[in-house]
Amino acid sequence: MEKDELWEELRFEIGTMNRLNSSKEDEEILLGSGNKEAKILFIGDDAELYETSDLKVAVGSSGEFLIKLCDIAEISPEDYYITTLTKSKIKYRETFDDEKRKLKDLLDMQIALIQPEIIVALGQDVGELLLEKEIDMGRERGEVKTWRGGIKLITTYDVNFTKKSRDSSGKKSKVALDFWNDLKSVKSLLNGAEIYE
Repeated sequence: MEKDELWEELRFEIGTMNRLNSSKEDEEILLGSGNKEAKILFIGDDAELYETSDLKVAVGSSGEFLIKLCDIAEISPEDYYITTLTKSKIKYRETFDDEKRKLKDLLDMQIALIQPEIIVALGQDVGELLLEKEIDMGRERGEVKTWRGGIKLITTYDVNFTKKSRDSSGKKSKVALDFWNDLKSVKSLLNGAEIYE
């Protein structure tokens, strides 16, 4: 099967999850945004991370915040793809167990289609889903782990949480600084550096 057909199958499977896609039937199901052959895959659980498949985002959204930081870190839009766990406005933790299992399978399929070199798990829920274990964000945030197929995996803060922390505490917010350092680690990994924390 061709990659485009597999993407369509993925879109169809997400579309069959009625509770997640209770919006208008003619509305396009967005699996993510950016370059589908990117080296970096950002995975979040925030419907504001993208509005279209070509990195268009709402003004003031967490997606705009992430893209601006990527620009400052000199991570080019060609280098990344952004997706979410549910591909909808419903949060992953609000889904039923059978939905969680299906979403995990579909995410695995999406990762296999993109074949990234680096995955950035945006938030504890995403990190725990991918690592299949509980994680201590205080200790494990920012660590570079080798995941399936040799993919490098970094778990960092949820973008919206980071944005709110920066908005309330300013640029010196510990959360915002940690998130920025994690993005710099992603840039270094993209450039071929080996990073171990």
